[in-house]
Amino acid sequence: MAASITPSLRSALERLKHAGSVNGLLLCWRRQILINLLPFEEFRAERILQVVHDARAHFASGGDRDVTTFWLGYEGVFVLALFQGECLLITLHTHAAEVDFLRRAGLTFLEDTQLLVQTLLQPSPDDDASRAETQPLVEPGVDGLPPQPAGPTKIIPRKA
Repeated sequence: MAASITPSLRSALERLKHAGSVNGLLLCWRRQILINLLPFEEFRAERILQVVHDARAHFASGGDRDVTTFWLGYEGVFVLALFQGECLLITLHTHAAEVDFLRRAGLTFLEDTQLLVQTLLQPSPDDDASRAETQPLVEPGVDGLPPQPAGPTKIIPRKA
C-alpha cells in the first residue's frame, strides 16, 4: 500500500517540510511508515513511531481519553505528533512559536491523507465501474502492445 500512496503525497509533504523551521517529517499509517523525511536512520524513525504510539496507548488506557496531539521539547528541537484517524504525522521543528501554525497545516494535510488512504483501502463501486469503462486510445496489436510506426520518420522543414 505504501508504494501506491507515496507518489501522490510526497510533493505535499515536501511543501510542508519547507514551512517554517521544520527539520523533518514522518508520515505513518497505523504502525507502518509511509514516508520518512527525518534527518536520521530508518531504525530511529521506527523507534520514534513506536514511542508516540505507546504514549498514546498509555494515556488512553486510563479511561476514555483520546490524545490526538503530542508536543515534546528537547534541547534544540521540538517534536509535534498529530493523529488523524489511522494516520500519524510527526514533525521535527526548531522554533516553539511556530507550533500552532504547524499543527493547523499538519491537520489539514492529514485530513487529505486520510481521504486518500480510505479511497485506496475501500474503493467505491463508482471507481470500479469507471475503471472498467476505460478504453485504450489505440487498439493493441498482435502482441498486446500498441502498433508502432514502420520505421523512423523524416521531418521535412517548410520553406518560408
